[in-house]
Amino acid sequence: MQQPCFVDDTSLCFNALNDLPGVYVRDFEDRIGKEGLYKLLAGFEDKSGKAVCMIGFCKPGEEPICFEGMTEGTIVEPRGNRFGWDPIFQPEGFTQTYAEMPQEEKNKISHRKKALERFKEYLEKNK
Repeated sequence: MQQPCFVDDTSLCFNALNDLPGVYVRDFEDRIGKEGLYKLLAGFEDKSGKAVCMIGFCKPGEEPICFEGMTEGTIVEPRGNRFGWDPIFQPEGFTQTYAEMPQEEKNKISHRKKALERFKEYLEKNK
C-alpha cells in the first residue's frame, strides 16, 4: 500500500564560502571537527551563516513539495556541548550558541521548527 512520506535534511551554510559546507556539513565535521569547521572562515571577515532545514513531502502519485526553515547567525569558536555543529552556530540576536541554549529555547527559534511550521500550515490547508 502506498503512503505519503516526508523527509528532512539540515544544512549549515557559510556566507563567505558561497553556502558551503551546506548539506555536506556532517562530512566536513567528521573529517575536520567542529574547530576545523570554524577555522574554515579564518581568512574571511564575514563569519555569517545560516542554518537551513528542508522538509520534503510527497503523496503517492504526486510531485514532492518542499518546506524550508532558516535561521541566520554567526559561525563562532566551538562553545557548549551538544549534537553536531550546534557549538559553532550562534543565532542572530542571541549571545549563546545552539549548544549553549536550553533545548526548549533552541527549539523555539530553530530552522527545523520553522520548516515544520510551514509543513504544518500546508497540512492544515490540505486536509
